[in-house]
Amino acid sequence: MATATTTPPPPTPGKKPQPIPWTHQETVHLIQAYEEKWYSLKRGPLKSSQWEEVAVTVAARCGYDYTEPSKTAIQCRHKMEKLRQRYRSEKNRVNLVGLSVWPYFDLMDRLERGPLPISAQPMIAIPYRRDRDLDDEDEDDDDDDDEESVIRTKSRSIDYILKRPAIVNRAFSERIVGMESMKMEMMKDTERCRREMETKRIEMIHRSHNKILDSITKAFRF
Repeated sequence: MATATTTPPPPTPGKKPQPIPWTHQETVHLIQAYEEKWYSLKRGPLKSSQWEEVAVTVAARCGYDYTEPSKTAIQCRHKMEKLRQRYRSEKNRVNLVGLSVWPYFDLMDRLERGPLPISAQPMIAIPYRRDRDLDDEDEDDDDDDDEESVIRTKSRSIDYILKRPAIVNRAFSERIVGMESMKMEMMKDTERCRREMETKRIEMIHRSHNKILDSITKAFRF
């Protein structure tokens, strides 16, 4: 009699690994990298190779190396699509409420609006200047002196800017040292007061004991 052979059940396929969520830093760099690439293409659609460039730019600006997981070109494209959908809904909300708490609204709004056209940029008034006599050597010398003065002033300003971190750090260190010195003095004063109080307490105990002994001695004398 032949025994029926049972076939083992097929192995269950493993679960698909969940994608790593986007961090705030990655999202900001994605919007900025896409904006640069999109504007370079006159706001035209990106090709696969250009999405690869965006993904590489995001990873580089986040400081990732080849051993760390970074977002792929497809993930970047899908993320931008979701950001655009969220921006449209937030834009409608802003039109109704006047406010958006979405952290990427300003970046996406700048992306969609684009830079201000030349006609919309504020105009700079040019001050009126009278014609000068080009042959006036004294005035030219004064101008040279003014330019040298401006250069010296700028040089001093640059030196101050370069030296400012060291000055701030030194002032901060002196402040910390002063605070630590005050703290040590307060601790010393506290310890001195504690010792004085302890000495007084012991003296009071001794006086109390002596009074008690004197009272007992006087009582037995009678």
